[in-house]
Amino acid sequence: MNKTVPMSEEKITIYELEGGEVDILNAETDNVKLTKSGIFLCKDGEVKLTIDEKEYHLYPSSIVVYFSYSTLHINWHSKNLRGTLIGVDFETIQPMLYNVADFNALYTIKQIPHQILPAAQAAIINDYISLLKTAIQKEREETGHKEQPSASPIAGICSKQVELLSYALTLEILQCYAKAFAQSKTFSRKDDILQRFITKLYQQYRTEHQVTYYSGLQCLATRYFSTVIKEKSGKTPSQWITTALLVDARNLLKATTLSIHDISDTLNFPNQSYFGKWFKHLTGVSPLDYRNGKTAKTHEDKNFTDIIQRGLEQATSL
Repeated sequence: MNKTVPMSEEKITIYELEGGEVDILNAETDNVKLTKSGIFLCKDGEVKLTIDEKEYHLYPSSIVVYFSYSTLHINWHSKNLRGTLIGVDFETIQPMLYNVADFNALYTIKQIPHQILPAAQAAIINDYISLLKTAIQKEREETGHKEQPSASPIAGICSKQVELLSYALTLEILQCYAKAFAQSKTFSRKDDILQRFITKLYQQYRTEHQVTYYSGLQCLATRYFSTVIKEKSGKTPSQWITTALLVDARNLLKATTLSIHDISDTLNFPNQSYFGKWFKHLTGVSPLDYRNGKTAKTHEDKNFTDIIQRGLEQATSL
């Protein structure tokens, strides 16, 4: 049974966790779905935890990065466990990750989310966390429940301070993974092609539907590009693009009041008629019937669809 980690609606949340707590994060008795991305820095004691079915053993000065929609289970921890958990909306940090040149941060962190840090580097990260906690508290005190907190110059300064300290903390953490990236033997040129494609897909799938566009971004022949994507992911570029569009179309039909014409325009189809035929070909029902609750049997890969769903939920530039 999966439960959801109860986290604040604030963009950044910081928790100091103690081993003496009963059922930390509700994750000791049940698997929980993480609602934010973030890090856990172990300060004292030990903890064994599972993220998406892979176990990690954390000691003092070790860190693990997690992403929203991952599944967490705490298998065991020592009574003297102490650590800091930071949760953040993915859209807050994603631009920072994409702005780091020549370092495919997302791919590397997902491959090796756990790092044991030198004591000095762990201390620096802890210092940044302390500064960030203070800045968040100042911002909270200044803005309170004001209807227009941006009208206050001090509130604006506090907000910018939180943003810059978050950026500094993110960059410090990325240094840990940059070293791991340099030492990794598993990341290849083909891995890079796949990750760059996925990143651009989530940013531009609504406007760019052609494989040639994505292969052209990497200055690659479309046939070679398609072969690499199929080899590394098990799916063709067309399947990635089509599934991204279909997942979004379903979400728009079910979760919004946009007209079918507007949804067609939003997803950059030539016209509503084309969109309707495309949707029915893939699902067996028309967009209107789908909105009204009719479904049809399909042969789609549910796991692949879930991967796309997670990606779209994490992406910022749709």
